[in-house]
Amino acid sequence: MSGTDNRLMIDYSSRASIGLLKRIPSGAVRLGSRFHAREDPPQTVIVREFELAHVAVTVNQYTIFLKSGGMDEPRWWSPAGWAWRQGESDGFGRGDRSRPFSWKNQERNYHHPISGVTWYEAEAYCRWLADVKKRPVRLPMEREWERAARGDDVRPFPWGEDFDAERANTFERERGATVDAGKMVGDISPFGIYDLAGNVQEWTASAYEPIEGEAFLPGRALYVVRGGSYHDTAFGSRVSYRRGYPAGYFYPFLGFRIAVGLRPGG
Repeated sequence: MSGTDNRLMIDYSSRASIGLLKRIPSGAVRLGSRFHAREDPPQTVIVREFELAHVAVTVNQYTIFLKSGGMDEPRWWSPAGWAWRQGESDGFGRGDRSRPFSWKNQERNYHHPISGVTWYEAEAYCRWLADVKKRPVRLPMEREWERAARGDDVRPFPWGEDFDAERANTFERERGATVDAGKMVGDISPFGIYDLAGNVQEWTASAYEPIEGEAFLPGRALYVVRGGSYHDTAFGSRVSYRRGYPAGYFYPFLGFRIAVGLRPGG
């Protein structure tokens, strides 16, 4: 039997899943704090209603994207992203760009959040899923991310005022690796969003502007990353904490979650 027999072909995209979405109502959010220069000065903005996945994209969800051939289809990538995928831009030590970093280890943990992905890969995944589901799937803007984490007040952690090492998968738990998405049931925001303080940091759709003293090579697109991870201490797990990475960066503690609704800038 031929290896190209149509009876053996599987439409993996039909198995794609957006996952459980939580509605984040329109409202004001106080962005930032005075505890770090990247968060200062605080400001209050209005965020329009949108939906956010209750957990980060998991290995299981991302596997469907890989099996559907999304990594090899230029239509899901921006020009800069496709140049990265083709090896035409800096991979920051990433040898294999056909799979997320340390994929052999990750694929054993289907319910863990995907990690070791660049902004380009997260963007391509969202474009692919938006086409499959015919919905405006995208990365959240950072103001949306903080709105979902804070709720209607200025709490420094998704659950409230005080840090609690038992609630989130942060450095204080000394695990040194991801856990199942949503397993840390105490790491939950007022809108029912899990793992905003720990497990993996998350890419957003917002461009990052370096502050004085930060050194990035010129000409590279930078994007805001939000949320704490198993690699971050309590300080980095605060809902106002923000950092910026080049779009081609990857870390074993860096993933993403999806938003659905208004497109960035809408």
